[in-house]
Amino acid sequence: MDLSTGEERLLAAAEAAMPAVLRDLYSARLRGGTLTEQDNRRFFLLSDQAGKPIELRLDTAALPQQLASRTFTNTTADRYVVQLADTLRPEQTGQLLARELGELLAVRERAAVGGRAPLENLLAAGTALPAHLELSEADRGRVGEFDYLAHRMADAGLTSPERQEARDRFSLLVDESGLRPEPMAVDTYSRIAERQAATARLRFVRPYLHRDARHAMDALAVPVDQLAPADAQALRAARAARAQTPPTAALGEYPMPGLRPDGTPVPREELDQAAAEAARQRTELSTRTLAELRARQAALPEGRHPRFEIMIGGGAALAGRDPGALLVDARGRWHVDPIVAIVQSADQVRHLRQSGMGDPYQFADPMDRVPLAALQLWEDTAAARGPVIDGRAELGIGAEGRLIAEIIPADGSPPVKVEVQGTPLVATGIPPEIIPGADRRVPTASEAADVLTEALTAAGTPGAEAARDRLLTLPDGEGRAAASLGLLADPHVSEALDASRDPRVAGATETLRATAAWEQACALAPGRVLMGDEIGDGDYDPTVAKDWVIAGVGGAAIANAEIILQSDPEARVFMVGKDAPFVLHNDAQYTALRRAHDAEYGGDGRLVTHGGRYLGAVGTVTAPDGRVRLEALDSAGRSLGIEGDAYVACLGRVSRLPQALDSMESTVRTAGGTVRGELVFDDHRQYLGYRLELEADGRRHTVDVTGAASRMLPGNVFDGDDMARLAVFDAKVAPPESGNVSAGFMATALQGSQLARHREAHRPPDDDGRGLTGRTPEQPGPQGPPRRHDEPATPSPYATAQDAVRAGQDVTRSFQTWMESDMGRELAGSDHPRIRALREAWRQLPPHDLPDGPGRAAHPYGAVAERAGAAVTAAVTSGRFAPEDVTALNTMARAAQTHAARLSATQPGTPPAPGAAAPTPGVAIPAPAPARGARLAT
Repeated sequence: MDLSTGEERLLAAAEAAMPAVLRDLYSARLRGGTLTEQDNRRFFLLSDQAGKPIELRLDTAALPQQLASRTFTNTTADRYVVQLADTLRPEQTGQLLARELGELLAVRERAAVGGRAPLENLLAAGTALPAHLELSEADRGRVGEFDYLAHRMADAGLTSPERQEARDRFSLLVDESGLRPEPMAVDTYSRIAERQAATARLRFVRPYLHRDARHAMDALAVPVDQLAPADAQALRAARAARAQTPPTAALGEYPMPGLRPDGTPVPREELDQAAAEAARQRTELSTRTLAELRARQAALPEGRHPRFEIMIGGGAALAGRDPGALLVDARGRWHVDPIVAIVQSADQVRHLRQSGMGDPYQFADPMDRVPLAALQLWEDTAAARGPVIDGRAELGIGAEGRLIAEIIPADGSPPVKVEVQGTPLVATGIPPEIIPGADRRVPTASEAADVLTEALTAAGTPGAEAARDRLLTLPDGEGRAAASLGLLADPHVSEALDASRDPRVAGATETLRATAAWEQACALAPGRVLMGDEIGDGDYDPTVAKDWVIAGVGGAAIANAEIILQSDPEARVFMVGKDAPFVLHNDAQYTALRRAHDAEYGGDGRLVTHGGRYLGAVGTVTAPDGRVRLEALDSAGRSLGIEGDAYVACLGRVSRLPQALDSMESTVRTAGGTVRGELVFDDHRQYLGYRLELEADGRRHTVDVTGAASRMLPGNVFDGDDMARLAVFDAKVAPPESGNVSAGFMATALQGSQLARHREAHRPPDDDGRGLTGRTPEQPGPQGPPRRHDEPATPSPYATAQDAVRAGQDVTRSFQTWMESDMGRELAGSDHPRIRALREAWRQLPPHDLPDGPGRAAHPYGAVAERAGAAVTAAVTSGRFAPEDVTALNTMARAAQTHAARLSATQPGTPPAPGAAAPTPGVAIPAPAPARGARLAT
């Protein structure tokens, strides 16, 4: 984990506090508590009264405003992650663990009986009480806090100040829980109602408290004027401090979707009807909005268009929908997916409530998957809160430099244009999938052609330039890849490309071969060679095949397997790929589907999984009856012996800018302009998306990208540091144990709500739709790359030689941690050029005691940082490795970079050593193996 010293202390304190919390508060319900390390994960192994194992991992994270801790619950796999805010003091961990364990147990016990999850908290300040008096999961966590503080109040082993601090915190918690009525000097209605509410809460919660907590409640849950003087003084001081805390920005005036017209919740049996009604209302609003837009256009002079703030795309990002902006959304993904439910259970997405998008428990039992009709209801309700057009939009730059959005309505009517006011928000979802066998760094045929054109231009020979000119004249579309390969077959051309030093050239050629093979297979087996998104969008014929080959074993592959198997009871699916990621083993779909259909799991045998394979391009074979069948090939083009009547590609996605920006990006780059990007975080370090600055011909435009689209950073805009930084954050916002992914529905909805709060908090009085304000202020004229708000300050020199030695040892330990990860073990002997470069740079490091001085050592450590960063970029782009493994490598890279900078500051102006090899500091690097290297992007 990429932890600062403070976070390490915090996590260590939490791990040290856990056994006492378990022993003192939860020993009757949880047993064990062994701290276990397995598969690069560190967690507590517990068991319940029945002996069923439970895994609980502790972590630190930058948490949203006023959230000190949170728990991701997975009652399907019985794995849980408690995250503590990285701003906490170590001594606060015990109380928060007591709370999170109480909440976790409440979730787990309710799931065991399929119980309903209360939406409202009973233990909250104010006079209002829920319709049903019951403790919510958060209330049960609050009970844990009371028990913990009461235990400390009575612990004779603590000092008197420590016991008094626990008492003061207990008293303040009474306040926050609505358990203390104010003095009854005047019997007003509000005072009477307040006392009645506090009395009701006290009576209800009392049986759940431990004995010490009940005694403390008797003493402290009384009006302030009845407290002991010291207790009253402490409470008044705490209240004054609390009053200085700024409130959380509201999400707006709208209630959570899922209500009838009379304001009551839609019951489960009415979900389909409610979803259909929400869809009808949205369609009608779209028609009205489009008509109004055309009327406005007709009243304007030629060349001008109506001006709107605009959001392009929707999905779960509609949790942050600005009702004043024009929404253009194609109603894709969950509105067209043939699957019946998302892959997570209600328990796994319970934090969705915090986004205001919807309550998963309203339409699903705790361990059941949330039905798609619920998502459709929520999205259509949110979309209809302001002007909306069902359709697509493409951004472009008009003749006068204005930013124009061309809207292509879904109803088939002619396109309409609007002038974009302020910064548009793009939330068009995940990017397209990659063709099997294509190089991930040059994933498309058009990008491959661009790379080869550059290489042929650089070659400078007449033959190369002639080939370049012919390459540029080839028409786009199907057939271009095969035609390009024909041009490259010329010996003079291939010789020029072989001499190129551009590492992308080989990858570009592989992409052309893969694309040509894909197009040929599509022509030979029409309707039977499909991208996974075609299955997920329902844009396929389930009757064209009985045996289906799915290239890939990840989340998209298993989802498409479920769709195919449900669509045809006689269908068989053969999934082939490397290994299913750990997150899949934790969602509510994967294991259940395999148990139903995979013979290895006791299923009916209609699903067969072939793991441990590296896939190349699609292959074709002719069956005895003359019918073309499709087969899986390895990365060298050899048959894997797995074939079927249809082939579905689910091998990951192309990290690129949203397609809505294609025209705009092309215009800027063709004009010789620049496209720069910056990750944008709110004031509480929550990732809101990224901002693009596109500048050409003295004009600059900004575009904000959020939602799932913002989770895959385009490599032609962002560097490896940004990718690694986002990978670390993604692993926090969607821990794999939770069964969620960062581009999934819950994480996207939470991001949307955080964006809405940030926008509201920073909206100036004369707001003109400037988008994600606060991190990227607009300034006139050209600028260099924007500086990140958390960029490190100038490095300081080492105070002593021993400090430098310890820092070098830290770099070595970081490297050892990565070497022991799955990624490190797999790549240790790889012949991949970036791994070879890292290996050679590591061998040039001096001993830790720096015999030639700190200045001479700065250069080799900087080289290690640079090579490791390049490997991180390739690893993130490939999408093959676990986020925690990539994080481990990035941690080493950052440690080496910091060490190099401080060494240089310690002895500035020292030239690098003449180049003699030096002993490697403490970690042996295996020699490169002659076998094929791992499939890492080049």
